[in-house]
Amino acid sequence: MVYSTSDFVNSQKRSILYQLEEPLDKVASERDDSVYVNVDRLKSCLWVALGLVLTIGVLREIVIYLIGTETYLKDLRHFQLDAERSIPSWYENLAMAAASALLAIIAMFSRLNDRINTLAWTVLAVIFLLMSIDGAVSFHEISVEPLRGALNLGGIFHFSWVILAAPIVFGLGVCFIPFLLRIPQHIALGFIAAGTIFVGGALGTEFICGYFASAQGMDSVGYKITAACQEALESIGLTLFLTVLLSYVSLRQIKIGFQ
Repeated sequence: MVYSTSDFVNSQKRSILYQLEEPLDKVASERDDSVYVNVDRLKSCLWVALGLVLTIGVLREIVIYLIGTETYLKDLRHFQLDAERSIPSWYENLAMAAASALLAIIAMFSRLNDRINTLAWTVLAVIFLLMSIDGAVSFHEISVEPLRGALNLGGIFHFSWVILAAPIVFGLGVCFIPFLLRIPQHIALGFIAAGTIFVGGALGTEFICGYFASAQGMDSVGYKITAACQEALESIGLTLFLTVLLSYVSLRQIKIGFQ
């Protein structure tokens, strides 16, 4: 059989193209399009964000104390630590929503690798979702006036929702003890520390706020300082909880992605 020069050239071209395409296909198949986030860097960013929020809130209180509200700056409510629809309030709601999302992801992961804890992770995800909703719309405040009037409450029980919340929080804490004993010890201790700080702020300082609100009014210095400390403790507790969750995600090598 006789080959022409053109046949030889075409054969060589096909050979070269095949050699080029094979490694390119191999590279394409091995290419990783995932986006990875450095967990330690993300945790640092959370603490920096918290520091900025708290610093702005404290500076707002100092400025208002020094110059009052009868200026062009008004009351700077958008930076107030204990105000609704403010940057500190937004940070708290966002942190609770982020915690709920992370907990839901961990719950899905545990269905395959840690089934005994799936229910606990799922319940926590739902709790934090409800907390984020309540933080935005304040459902718990609906009970304050009816309970205060029906039970003739005052003093430390001025914000009467605490008498409903306290037994619920205690009951949930008891129910989660077995779960805390099953997970890694340093993660459990982190959860306990975060929960203590958050509950101490949200519930514990509410009794002190109630005392000042009942005895001196909500415009008193004592009430404002206590309310600011309350919001700060809540934000610190939530940030700590988020960082512990991220540590758990890293520990279990949970990969988060979309397809």
